[in-house]
Amino acid sequence: MYAGNPGDRLSGRHEVLLSARCRKSPWKVFDVEIGNLGTGGCSILRSRESFAQGEEVTLRFAHLKPRKARVRWVREGAVGIEFVHALAPATITDLNARYGLSMAVPQDPA
Repeated sequence: MYAGNPGDRLSGRHEVLLSARCRKSPWKVFDVEIGNLGTGGCSILRSRESFAQGEEVTLRFAHLKPRKARVRWVREGAVGIEFVHALAPATITDLNARYGLSMAVPQDPA
């Protein structure tokens, strides 16, 4: 969870610029721009729609299947998103390879 201090995040973030589709309901789907991405969430930098803290959304970005998420914080010009289920290590490896990212891949505890 991110409570206003980057040290409160469950995972680090990597600066990106990815287009995505956001779904608030079956009839409310719109484009957003993701500004950073980590295993546990992302931030939305540009959207024509407003968001409310605690709101549930579904994001589709890159070549991935839609991801359920929650709005954790809202500020002027940015929205913090936490994925309901963190990105899997294989997904992070794939994103790194396809898009030239350098997100750390979590290690399975031994």
